Amino acid sequence: MFKNLTIITFAAGLLAACGGMELNNAQMATPSGDAFSKALHGEYVTLSKNEYGEGDYEDSDVFAMRAIAAAGGKPTEPEAVASRKQGGGAAKALGAARDRLVKAFSNGSKSSLPADSARAQAMYECWAQEQEENLQQDHIDQCRIDFFIALAKIEAAPAAKPAPAKPMAKLSPLTFIVYFGFNSTALDDKAMSVIGTAANVIKSSKPQVVSVVGHTDRAGANDYNSTLAEKRSDAVSAALAKAGVSGRLMTLGSLGENAPSVSTADGVKNAENRRVEITVRY
Repeated sequence: MFKNLTIITFAAGLLAACGGMELNNAQMATPSGDAFSKALHGEYVTLSKNEYGEGDYEDSDVFAMRAIAAAGGKPTEPEAVASRKQGGGAAKALGAARDRLVKAFSNGSKSSLPADSARAQAMYECWAQEQEENLQQDHIDQCRIDFFIALAKIEAAPAAKPAPAKPMAKLSPLTFIVYFGFNSTALDDKAMSVIGTAANVIKSSKPQVVSVVGHTDRAGANDYNSTLAEKRSDAVSAALAKAGVSGRLMTLGSLGENAPSVSTADGVKNAENRRVEITVRY
């Protein structure tokens, strides 16, 4: 009988020795990450030590593992109320406290007051742990008081202002080219496709101005070509307006045969020169 009792006692001691083994790992961890993570690591190590000293090896390991996570720059969120068995009144009080803590965090307290924010999270979890045990009222009270002291500090901190938006880089002008048949102002399917694409870009990118300039090749008389280029410009601008482009954005022009895309001798026909250039400027 005594032999069995010795075995049971030894086994119990062995089980107890298995708990609390994470504390040393937490103490040896080198904190990285932001100031909040580093401060939270220290707070959790202290909680782990306290529980280890009281023989609560399970909770010592819980806090130690959270310390290790914080040291790695990946701190855990404040413990959920439902993760511990709490009485109705205690659960309600802890839930309200956690909501206030999370709200303070969302307002930027982790950045503006990292040490106080870490203290508030650690003391909230200390309160939850001691409340679940419900053995030492003075410990419950102390953790709760320390939590509310830290919470008051981070709630009083001004909310972090969002970073100013970076100015949008100025866009380069975009040019769309609509081509025409010889001596024609008609818009074929390919021309309408280009105009449709240009219209969609214009409506979605808010340019300052859209210039629509007509051109011809060098076949024909100069005066005739000037008029023909103008008619081409009018045809394209009308199609753009029909596609939803505001007329107030558009400026119309005609250069006739005077600005060919491909240099040719006078009187030479060239399909690339028979065009309207839609230039979108920002």
